[in-house]
Amino acid sequence: MVKRVSRLFIAILAAAFVLPAAAVIVASLKEGIKPYVDFFVWEPKYLRALAVSMFIAFLSSAGSVAVSVLAAYVFSQIKFRGRGFLFYIYIIVMMMPFQVTLLPQYIISKALGIYDTPAAMIFPAVFSPFAAFLLTQIMKSIPRDSIEAARLDTSSTLKIILRVIVPQMRGGVVCAWVMMFAEQWNMVAEPLVLMESEKNYPLAVLLSKTGPGAFSFAATALFMLLPLGLFLIFESEILEGLEGYRLK
Repeated sequence: MVKRVSRLFIAILAAAFVLPAAAVIVASLKEGIKPYVDFFVWEPKYLRALAVSMFIAFLSSAGSVAVSVLAAYVFSQIKFRGRGFLFYIYIIVMMMPFQVTLLPQYIISKALGIYDTPAAMIFPAVFSPFAAFLLTQIMKSIPRDSIEAARLDTSSTLKIILRVIVPQMRGGVVCAWVMMFAEQWNMVAEPLVLMESEKNYPLAVLLSKTGPGAFSFAATALFMLLPLGLFLIFESEILEGLEGYRLK
């Protein structure tokens, strides 16, 4: 009885998430494929915004994972004074609302001369604490014996990370990358603060300014396609990464 109730609850919950997306797709097809043709042919600013979104999301997520793997190695494998305190600072920063860090990001982007460019979005995301926190928790589960054995073959820490540690936590790395990609893909407030030229806006910003209609539904459907595809393709890796984090 309990299992049936649980399954029913999960089914209802899944439907609550799926139905809005299905409604968007159905609404986008009320005029046939014309809205989609308009998106790719007659509305170049939306196609450009899609390219900008892909550029920002891919570079931000890849850079964040690269930096976070190194940070996770330091937090999980190297003992030094103040390590715990520094890690708690990471957690505190991760828990802060993004509005708290928008003003510092704006000031820094102005100082570095990257304001109103995709770099103003990419640079802060590369040093996002979430991926470092997630990968640190996962890396703690890697047996130290395998790392010590690898040190007998090479003294290069970078080689040990890339050849020994990363393959053992592939699910966690992929999970962190997909989640960071989705986070950057959906950004709206940050581009509005860090950019002022419409040509540099990602698609999420343009969609927030688009009125109701078949075209807006079609653009929204296309906007959902890439992150949804990533979640479906890497579903097992994401679950593995979250499971590894949950066990900590």
